[in-house]
Amino acid sequence: MTLFLPYQSHGWHGRIAKGWQHLFDDLDYWLAANPGESVVSFPSREVRRVETPAGAVYVKILRSGGGGVHDTRGWVGKLKWLARPSRAEAIRRISQTLLDEGFLCAAPLLAARRRSPAGWPTDLFISREIRSSLLAQRLHLHEVDQARRLLAQVADELRRFHQAGFVHGDCTPYNLALTDEGRLVLFDNDRTVRSPVWLRRQRQRRSLSSFGLRLTQLMQSLDPFREFLARYANGDKEEAERILRLTRKRLRAKELDFQ
Repeated sequence: MTLFLPYQSHGWHGRIAKGWQHLFDDLDYWLAANPGESVVSFPSREVRRVETPAGAVYVKILRSGGGGVHDTRGWVGKLKWLARPSRAEAIRRISQTLLDEGFLCAAPLLAARRRSPAGWPTDLFISREIRSSLLAQRLHLHEVDQARRLLAQVADELRRFHQAGFVHGDCTPYNLALTDEGRLVLFDNDRTVRSPVWLRRQRQRRSLSSFGLRLTQLMQSLDPFREFLARYANGDKEEAERILRLTRKRLRAKELDFQ
């Protein structure tokens, strides 16, 4: 288990992995001196890949919700940020929990928050890089039989993940990878949770239907997801059909017609 220590730097407060204090002792200076490679860039969220002497890291910066003065929904989102705990800290905790329980994800290094003079928070999360091809990339490159084998491995791994009580908040082929040994790697765990029992199956079904939507769009057929569900459900045809209905509903909402 990684030891995390209290962290402070020019208004930033959070937790840092032991051994990394020297690199991020002046966070503002380090961010300015190491812009890295932009991976995602939006007003409310950006992700950068940065090379360091200890290996590549990913820097995720989360800001209060967007929206102008007259955008009611934008202001509602911003106000929620004022009261909610640090998202960066939540990602650090769930990431470390996954690692401690034998699942694979990017190892957290730093989770910090800083508020503006007006009180608006900015969250920052830094993690190690995991060099692994995303499932979407591998499915795009492989032939049908190889794609089936990959999806069978993902089905087994996701069933194990769900049996441990976890739910990935953005489960798509673009946020999952497989190691050469067939172990699942979980990326973008901003909304990953260990769900209470009474909500667990409902959340897991929604997560799987999200996976089914993006997989069907990627493969341009619902058949790969049907085969995935048959493997995932492990003989529970009623459960597989329930998830398939949710997926079809999502497809219809996007005006996509896959039978």
